[in-house]
Amino acid sequence: MTFVHGGNIIATAGQLGLQVAELIDMSSNLSPLGMVPGLRQVLIQGLDQIGYLPEATSAALCTLFAAHNNCRPQQVMAGNGTTDFIYDLPAMAPFTRAVIVNPTYSDYGLACDYAGLPWQSFTLQFPDFGVDLAALGATLEGGELLFLCNPNNPTGHLVATSELRTFIRAHPQTTFVIDESYLPFTHEPSLVREEMPENLFVLCSSSKIYGIPGLRLGFLVSSAGNMTVRRRHCRPWSVNRLAQLAGEFLLGQGEPYVRQVQAFMAGERPAFVEALQELPGLTVIPGVTNFILCRCTTMGAAQLAAKMLTEKIMIRNCASFDGLDDSYFRVSLQKAAANRVFLDALTSLLH
Repeated sequence: MTFVHGGNIIATAGQLGLQVAELIDMSSNLSPLGMVPGLRQVLIQGLDQIGYLPEATSAALCTLFAAHNNCRPQQVMAGNGTTDFIYDLPAMAPFTRAVIVNPTYSDYGLACDYAGLPWQSFTLQFPDFGVDLAALGATLEGGELLFLCNPNNPTGHLVATSELRTFIRAHPQTTFVIDESYLPFTHEPSLVREEMPENLFVLCSSSKIYGIPGLRLGFLVSSAGNMTVRRRHCRPWSVNRLAQLAGEFLLGQGEPYVRQVQAFMAGERPAFVEALQELPGLTVIPGVTNFILCRCTTMGAAQLAAKMLTEKIMIRNCASFDGLDDSYFRVSLQKAAANRVFLDALTSLLH
């Protein structure tokens, strides 16, 4: 099984003989503001706690998540990143097939392959890669598992929560997995609530908005009845103790940081996108997230990525996404100085 992701900065630095700090990573779709203030100290103070077992089901963490997200603890499970649940869900019931709204995160398809579940692609189209819910609904037969990332990676397109909730209720025989990993970068409300339809599972990631992918912490939320069934098959100690401590701190203290990230994006993203749109041969795909998908007609993304690496800048070649080709690449907002370095380098290559 081959895994292709952005943000592979450790391996890239090693291949180039550089230190990680020497690279500007525009390929990783994480918060541009770095670690949440205070988190480092929490981890340092909690280091001795790796000497004993973590809480088996992360009950304290799930209770905090529920309080923070207006649902009940019985509706929540914590895992080793949302990837834990992405790979578990296709194997949990005798689905007839899966439907994946592409282009999107490749692990949905890999998880279905791993579970032996056949899947079909509902492919979104250039130029905006918007989701036509009526057309998507027409492909549903009942009995399938549907994966939708909202906002979507890598396109950045967002389906309004109200529209998505209505659509899910209109198709009760289809089980929906909605990945909200990037929703905290927007002001759109979550599908998570106390009363959720029985055919809905929501994935919530801590990695992206808090910039902690190395800790591996994610949540799965559904109806209390669904989660009672899921807990019969859950693994103990799926969240390590440091990740539990980090999650408890972030759920208690992280909201001001989230607002800071949203404010940073509001101030930085428009000018960044405008600068990209002015470059020759470049089309910017409309989106709402911390990352931006671009289509380049003057050179392939692999060639462009290689040229950018000579400037010690990483971008994400998107040819590995179903529905995209080598003309597409993705970049993520970083702090203002890094964004300027990137734009100067890209401008020099494309002019």
